[in-house]
Amino acid sequence: MKFLRFTISSIMGEQEKNGILTKNNKVLDLKAAYAMYLHQETNETKPLEIADVRFTETMSGLIAGGKNTLEAAQITKEYFDKLEKNDEDVKGLKNEKIVFSMNEIAFIKPIEPPYFVDFLTFEHHYDQGLNRLTDKTLWKKYPVGYKKNPGSIIGPFEDIIIPSKITKWLDYEVEFAIIIGKQGKNIPEEKAFEYVFGYTVLNDISARDIEIPEILLRLGPFKSKDFDTAGPMGPYIVSADEFGNRHPELNMELRVNGNIEQKGNTRDMIWKTSQLIAYTSMDQTLLPGTVLCSGNPGKVEDTMKKSKRLKPGDIVEAEIEKLGALKNKIVSVQ
Repeated sequence: MKFLRFTISSIMGEQEKNGILTKNNKVLDLKAAYAMYLHQETNETKPLEIADVRFTETMSGLIAGGKNTLEAAQITKEYFDKLEKNDEDVKGLKNEKIVFSMNEIAFIKPIEPPYFVDFLTFEHHYDQGLNRLTDKTLWKKYPVGYKKNPGSIIGPFEDIIIPSKITKWLDYEVEFAIIIGKQGKNIPEEKAFEYVFGYTVLNDISARDIEIPEILLRLGPFKSKDFDTAGPMGPYIVSADEFGNRHPELNMELRVNGNIEQKGNTRDMIWKTSQLIAYTSMDQTLLPGTVLCSGNPGKVEDTMKKSKRLKPGDIVEAEIEKLGALKNKIVSVQ
């Protein structure tokens, strides 16, 4: 299943909703659609009240609903897939629109995570950035990462604003993101996939000229990764059941103005999904909605050329097979 967060325009202003994608790529207002299903198929006398409990207003809350919420989402999707096949025009219990085409909605960030960690799991990226600063033997011993500001996350098609006060060198990183599905601590690798809700795409926008001194001082990254709009994410969270209890092997690609700048595959992560979950949860409680990211696969061309740095007007596309693609414009605000 593909979950998303979106807004619609109404007489009450912009409304944020949790959604799910149907077989025909329509977007369901998940709470209203579930209430409709309950009313039509189960003769439930309080469908709206039950839908309010099952599907909260946030994605983290939806994820925390666990197995029962996932089952309710699956039932709702299957029900509306059948209605689509019969070309039925369905309204909600308040006669509201609950099925939308892509051009009727605006994607927003898929989640506001309680905790957000970014790792460095690709050896090619390590060789391009840290090989002169650290011992690779030590790097391969620990899945090192840093905490990233959850407030830096933006939607999959929003503008990236250049943080002009701190950088003249803006860069990009396509990353594979793991979304934790339930609370856990000291999770063994063999049980790690029981804790995965799904996967999504991140573009970790970075201010390299600030990142370098932060890393050299052994206290970063900080400002180089945490500024506003530094984390385009989405467009969907694809549920883990689409991939089974194994680490997904997916092609990754990043393009700037149509030119391929990064390319890789999640199979090349030296620490896989289960290892990252097990390590992060050691003596630390992971909460539903926690995001763990892979780091990027490295650049196609190992270059420090000024011409490769992001500038106003550039279009950056970060894509991972089966998960979707981000498309963000670089803008400058004085």
